[in-house]
This record gives sequence, C-alpha cells and structure tokens, in this order.
Amino acid sequence: MSSDDALNDAYKAWQEGPLQERTAPGELRPQHRGYSGVLKDETRDEFRTGGGELVVNRLYTPLDLAGVDPVHDIGFPGQFPFTRGRDPLGYRAFRWPLSFYSGYGSSESANERYRALRAAGSNYISLALDLPTQNGYDADHLLALGEVGKVGVALSSLPDMERVFSGLPLDHIHTGTVGNCIGPWALAMFVSLGERAGLDPRTMDVSIQNDPIKEYTGRGTYIFPPRVAVNLAADVVQYIRQYLPRWEHQYSCSTTLRWGGCSTSQEIGFGIANLLAYTEEAARKGVAPQDYVPWVHLHMTADNDLFEEVAKFRATRRLWARAARERFHTEDPRVLALRLTVFTGAHRLTAQEPLNNIVRTTMHILASILGGVENIATPAHDEALALPTFESTRLSQLTKLILQDESLVGQTVDPLGGSYFVESLTNELEEKGRQVLQKVEDQGGAIAAVENGYYLREMADGMVRHQREVERGERPVIGVNTHVVENEVPIHLFKGNADDERRQIERLERVRREREPWRVEQSLKEIRRVAEAKASGHDENIVPAMMQAVQAHTTIGEIFGILREIFGEYRNPTII
Repeated sequence: MSSDDALNDAYKAWQEGPLQERTAPGELRPQHRGYSGVLKDETRDEFRTGGGELVVNRLYTPLDLAGVDPVHDIGFPGQFPFTRGRDPLGYRAFRWPLSFYSGYGSSESANERYRALRAAGSNYISLALDLPTQNGYDADHLLALGEVGKVGVALSSLPDMERVFSGLPLDHIHTGTVGNCIGPWALAMFVSLGERAGLDPRTMDVSIQNDPIKEYTGRGTYIFPPRVAVNLAADVVQYIRQYLPRWEHQYSCSTTLRWGGCSTSQEIGFGIANLLAYTEEAARKGVAPQDYVPWVHLHMTADNDLFEEVAKFRATRRLWARAARERFHTEDPRVLALRLTVFTGAHRLTAQEPLNNIVRTTMHILASILGGVENIATPAHDEALALPTFESTRLSQLTKLILQDESLVGQTVDPLGGSYFVESLTNELEEKGRQVLQKVEDQGGAIAAVENGYYLREMADGMVRHQREVERGERPVIGVNTHVVENEVPIHLFKGNADDERRQIERLERVRREREPWRVEQSLKEIRRVAEAKASGHDENIVPAMMQAVQAHTTIGEIFGILREIFGEYRNPTII
C-alpha cells in the first residue's frame, strides 16, 4: 500500500470515527464536553477566510498538498521562488528599527515631535505631510483653508524644511516622506536640505515613496493625469539612481487598495501590476530592472485573518518571482526576490473602544512577522479618533520588538512553512492573485486600469460588501456590533496648536518678501520649459529644474501652479 493510500484510509477512518461521533445527533458525549464554551454544532454553515474569497476546510492534511513539489513550489529561504523569504537567515540576523511616520502643524510643532522621537531612540523618521502640501498648494491657497497642518506638517518652501529638521543629525538618521504626486519636489527639498546643512546628499539615507498610482486608488492626493504622474515619478527614480546611491527612489503601496475595499487576491494582483508598471517606466528612462528592483518594495497591509495574511505574503513573493522571470527574461535574484513591507491594518481600527485596537494591531504585526516581511509600520490605537499621542505612537512601535525579543517569534525562518493549512492558502491565493494580475494586464496594465476605473469599481464593490456584512452582524467587530459597552474607558487624545495655520501663512508671506524675485522668475521659466518639452513628447528630467526652484525659495504652490497649467488636473471616473 502506498503512503497516499494509507493516508486516505486513515482520513476516512477519522471521518467515520471521531468526526461522525462528534457530529452525531443527541447530547455531547462526555469526552467532548469542555469546562465552558463547547457547543454541540459548528457556529456557521460555512467558514471562509477574512477576505471572504476562500472556503476554510474543517481539517487540512497532506492530501491538500497533493502534487505540490516542496523544492520547486515552496523552496528554501533566499532561493527561487522566494516563498519563504529573501534572506536565508530571516529574523535571526535582523533588528527592528524604531521607525516613525509622523508630522503635524507648523514646522516648529513637527520639529518638537521629531526631537522627542529621536530622544526615544528612533533613527528612522518619515515626514507626514498635510493635504495642501501633498496636493501642491501653498498654505494660503483658498483650497488649503482649514487643512494646514491637520494630517501632517505644512511645507511651503525650503525654509519650512530647514525648521522641521533643526537640531536633528541628518547624517545619522534615515528620513524621507511619501511625496507621491510631488516626488520631484520632495527630492529637491531633501537634497537642498542636506546641502544647506553642509552635507553631501550622496551620504544621506532618504526614502521617497514616489507612488502616484496609490493616490488614484486610495488617498486621493493626485494632481495630474496618471501617465504624467508616473513619468514624473520615473524622473525621481532616474535621478536618484544616477546621483544618490544610498537613497530609496520608490516603493509601491497596496495598503490603500486593501483599505479601500479590494480583496486579498486583488491586493496581490493589483500590487504586482503596479510594481511592474513602475519597473517598466524606469527601464524606459535607462534604469534596468536589476538596478531598480533591489531598491524598492511592495508596501502591503495586514488584515485581520492571521493565517490568510501569512499566506498572502508568501504567495506575493512567489507570484512576483514567477511573473518577473517571465516579464524580464531573467534568473537574476536581484530582480526576482521582492522585498515586502507592511503598514498594518489601520482600516480595521475602530473609534469605539479604541484600546481594543492594541490587540488588533498586535495580531497584524504577528501575521506580518510570521509572513516574513522586512519592515512594519503601525498606526497607534487612537488614530481612529485623532492624530496619535507620543505615548500611543511609541507603544505601537514597541509591539514588534516585544514579539521578537520577548515572545521569540522570529527564531526560525518561515515558522508556518509546511503547515498544510498555510501552504494550501498560499497556493490558492497565488493562483487567484495571478488571475487578478492577468485581468489587469489584459486591460493594458496598471495605468490603464486606473484610467478606466477598474480598480475603483472593484474596491467599491468590496467596501460595500464588507459594510453590509458588519451591519447584518455576519462579520463581528468587537465594540461595534457585538460586545458593545455603554460607557467606554476614556483615553487621552492629541490636540494640536490652533495657531499653527496662522503662523505658517505668516512665514510664507515673509519668505515671499525676503527672497530674490529674479531667481524665482528664472526658476519658474525653467520649470515651464521642461514641462512643455515633456508635454510635446521630449522626455527631459524635471528634477534639476525643481532643484533650482526650491533653492530660490520658490513655493510649492508656484511650482505646481505652472505644472497644472501645462499638464492639466485629473478627475477620477465616476463609479456607480
């Protein structure tokens, strides 16, 4: 008798023995009774993963992995197809940095917070920018009214940037910002900041997200049509790879796709489609995949279903390796080994009973570590109500250290590898993710899927479906539709400085009075010249012109006002 036959016989015996005995009509037998909580029947007719796409079986055995080659399909850490991670040592040779994405109010207020974070041990501080800045508006623009400094720090010109980093050792910290649709400007600001501080920018450690596709499918701080935005982002990639060897030029973010309603497999497929689009745009500007991919990462989220999320990260690495090998005709591990990072599930944090969010975030972090991601950013438990306090921000960052250093989660590489359940989920999610990726490619790729509204339609459908499940009680949310308390435990919330907007506008007016007008005028002429060349099909890199403008203290609103004139402003398709 073969081992498969023996396993089939054993499985059948289990079904006809203990399982049938447990599910037989009548009272629970004594050996099945527990102290409390044991029910006669299963709580649902069908169990599905948190993403809702996959049915979860009652039991998983080697029979569910029939036909899976453990070497070819799963492999080893640091080896194609990278299911088990890029690094053969995993977390055994890794220390989690205390990294913070933070910012609010005026440059002085943000500087105060950054100094506190630095004093608390952080060497990684990424700037959160307010909405006017992210949209290329000055603080005194009509559309900026009431939004200055609200969800990030307000930056209108280079002097603001210098105040933000006053007293911080730029040569000893890693910094950066999202800068998705303002990437060339963000790059120019950081380079000019370093030069004004007497540093060689090539020695600085800076990361710029530079991911405009994210804005059309998530946060909404887009400015130009998608193809223009992706081209400008590629200018940043080209400049950094040519002149700034330690800088990270771009990373593709699928967090907002998932937060906006897309499914688990869609996060995989959409995320890889976006990254392929960026890789190919960089190649058109002379940055080959082997020079591009090692510096980027796919920035995903971690949702509530722990095992599904672990499988998702494993499936994403494997699908990228296979897709990139086919697309770029290479066996180069620099191209095939994809770095994954995470911003944990902020969309699952509730305003009701916010202390429960500490537990949710802990499980999101655990899933990320078990899935082998290489950096984790976490929201604080109070972010559903306000900007986080210093204390809540620090707690959220310490959670991953507690899991690794005290709970010893990372002592072996890919600890759930070989689990019949996790391997089955990995296989299913990879295949579903591949199908999603193919749908996007059939439409002409990620940019076309943004332009025709495909991403937004899929996200809207998923968001509506999830909300209906919550409202009907089919999807429990503790403190929202189940186990609700009348009197919540009060928590301390952050309060900003109401004078920050006024101070920012006053400083902006002072910059305009004190700068040299001829330099501003000259810099804007050069911005216009390069933009018009781009619009006419002559692809010139805009970063040098942006440097000139920033160093002349030209404001972000003046710069992007010119670009709006030439490239126009984008309006997302209406989704019904």
